[in-house]
Amino acid sequence: MALSKENIARITDLLQDNPTGLSITDIVKKTGINRNTAGRYLERLLISGQVEMRHFGMAKIYTASQRVPVSAMLSISSDLVMQLDSGLRIIFANRPFLQLLGVTSEKLLGKNIEFTAAATVFDEVLETFISHLKNGVCGKEWRSTLTLNNGERIFSCHISPITFNDGRKGVSVLLEEVTEIRKKESALRESEERFRTLVEISPDAVILHRDGKIIYANLTALKLLGASYPEEITGKMVLDFVDPGFHGILRENIRKDLDGELSPQMELPMLRLDGTPVIVEGRGTKTSIEGKPAVMVTLRDITDRRQAEEKLFNSRQMLQLVLDTIPVRVFWKDRDSVYLGASQTFALDTGYADPGELVGRTDYDSVSAAMAEKYRADDRKVMETGTPKLNFKERQVRRDGSTAWLRTSKVPLRNKSGDVIGILGTYEDITEHKMLEDELNATAERYKQLAECSLDALVITDLRGEVITTNKAALALVELEDNTEVQGTSVFRFLAPESRERAQRDFAAMSPSRKAVMQTYTGITARGNRITVEAMGNPITYKGSPANIISIREISKRTFTEDNPGTNG
Repeated sequence: MALSKENIARITDLLQDNPTGLSITDIVKKTGINRNTAGRYLERLLISGQVEMRHFGMAKIYTASQRVPVSAMLSISSDLVMQLDSGLRIIFANRPFLQLLGVTSEKLLGKNIEFTAAATVFDEVLETFISHLKNGVCGKEWRSTLTLNNGERIFSCHISPITFNDGRKGVSVLLEEVTEIRKKESALRESEERFRTLVEISPDAVILHRDGKIIYANLTALKLLGASYPEEITGKMVLDFVDPGFHGILRENIRKDLDGELSPQMELPMLRLDGTPVIVEGRGTKTSIEGKPAVMVTLRDITDRRQAEEKLFNSRQMLQLVLDTIPVRVFWKDRDSVYLGASQTFALDTGYADPGELVGRTDYDSVSAAMAEKYRADDRKVMETGTPKLNFKERQVRRDGSTAWLRTSKVPLRNKSGDVIGILGTYEDITEHKMLEDELNATAERYKQLAECSLDALVITDLRGEVITTNKAALALVELEDNTEVQGTSVFRFLAPESRERAQRDFAAMSPSRKAVMQTYTGITARGNRITVEAMGNPITYKGSPANIISIREISKRTFTEDNPGTNG
């Protein structure tokens, strides 16, 4: 039934003149409209929001609505709002919707949506959009997302049926732009995927626990605790794997972690599933799992190291080894050897409390003049030749007269065009190592070296196995010096024929749902040398494209501590 505008006006004017309200009997008497017709009009006016109704005893009392008109609210909405009649003619569009279509209301209102600028803007989704509009007119609501402008803009869309003041049916469209949210969600998923992959292939054990109960352990952690499957560990208490004598201090560290404090790195004995002890060093940090506080712990097995130290100490008795992992100092300079930045540890070594104080200075401000001249000559050679200078030992004399022994590496810094614009350097303070090495050299030749750090090689390939990039350790492993010598070539070229086919099968089997498995292969370097390696790979997203990352460790020259105490191969 189409509503008469005259009768609508008579009823609404009457209710405006009687703000306390009227019953349907009063309305019929005052307007002369019969009761059934008046009831239908009041029902439609209630639906459209122009009239409100309350009960007074058994009677229904009708009053004029005091609410703000819906059209006024829609006009100021930051969301995109459009209303169409049953013929899909646009009868209302707020400013944001007009801006999306790039038209004025005069060029839009009263026209069928298929013959407006919406046809171009909605483009590939127009047919689906029109279909849902027609369903909306028939009373069917729809919620989903629409992607416009070739994927550049994403909207949350809500189509709902409406009834206009005159009783005609129509449809309302509400669009909310969610482009940035979806992009951030995508970036977050990609970041989480990379993090999970790095954790899975990490040479250190990683354990997540919540309320003291283990909820995740990576492959290295399973191996550390003597487990073959995650189910053997997950669900158990962390303290079940720790020597009872360390429960108190571990509880205190967990409390600090959950409070956001920096708990100290600690060394403690743990127990494998079969009860055998293992000595680890590690540290926990606060994280969140499913919105609940948890602790992520990184552990490193130092059992062999501790046993070697004990044997060396017992055999020499005059030696006291205090060898911890020495943090790497990092610095970078421009072409004039002026510091552009540095790590905190480097700044402290050079006499500055903050890395910012070092920016703009040179080596003349921190070491002796002779030492500064040597550093500058090294820098020039690396930048002029473009060749890295890696892992060389040098004796440093600082301005205060103190000395230190360093293991240093320097590589050229390049811009996108490949031009050398500076130098990047790292060093480790090996003073204690050098002093101990000198003492061992004086007593026995077999104690020339106490420790040797080997870095895992990392290789990123595309899905066909062609090398995208490698780290320096990977180049050193295959006896090459430049990434360009391996980029675009097959990673399998460095495998011996007897290992190549099996490695290709293992490579093809990699998937996000499959746990990474350590495999052993025989490799061949660029110089034709045969080596034995352990490798483990996982799929990743690299610069927005699917790829694989492979962690490789050479195992052909392992140290046998019991047979050769104090010697690293």
